[in-house]
Amino acid sequence: IDDIGKNLTCQNGGQCIPTDEYTISKNKFICICPKGYIGDRCEIADTKIILSFGNDIVLSQSIFIHFIQVVNDSTPIRTTTFRTIPLTQRLLALYWSQPFHLMFIELLNKIYYLAVIQKTYERSTTITKMINSSARCQHINELFNETFVQMHVLRRIKYYHLPCQNYSSNLSCFYDDSHICLCYDYGQKRLA
Repeated sequence: IDDIGKNLTCQNGGQCIPTDEYTISKNKFICICPKGYIGDRCEIADTKIILSFGNDIVLSQSIFIHFIQVVNDSTPIRTTTFRTIPLTQRLLALYWSQPFHLMFIELLNKIYYLAVIQKTYERSTTITKMINSSARCQHINELFNETFVQMHVLRRIKYYHLPCQNYSSNLSCFYDDSHICLCYDYGQKRLA
C-alpha cells in the first residue's frame, strides 16, 4: 500500500493506510505510527523517558506519572498517565509526545517523587533518571507542627518558603492537599 500513497511516505516504520473514500479529507492515506513516533508521517520522535527506581523505594505495582506544562501567565497544565511495573523490575521506559516541564511519580499510597525538571522543554530527547528516596516530596504534616497544618491555606502558604530554607538542598519539593511546591535556588537564597 505504501506505493499507492504517492504524496505520503510514512517514516520510522509507520504504515500507510488508505482512508475511507467517504470521509472528507484531502489525504487519501494516513500513517499509523509505531510506538515512540507521532506526526502526519511519523516524522517526530516522542520523548523517551527511562526511569529506574532505587532499592530504597518501596514500589507499588501501579504508578501514576504526572506531567506538568508551565505556560506563562496561566494555570499549569497537568496530564496524567497510569503505568504498571512488574514486581521483579525496578525499571520503566515510556514515550511521551506532549510538552512538559515537570514530571512527578505518584505511588498508590500517595507518595510523590520529583522525577524531572526541564526549564525549557526539549522535544524528541531521551531522559534517563534514577529515582531515589531523596527525590520524595514530603507532606506538610512532616514539615510543620499540627497547629500550623490546621491553619487556613491562605495563612499557611506565606510560610511555605521556610522548609526550603531550613532543609537546605535535602528537600526538593513538598505538598499539601491542593498545592505542590518546588524548592529552588535563587541567588544566595533557597525559595519555594
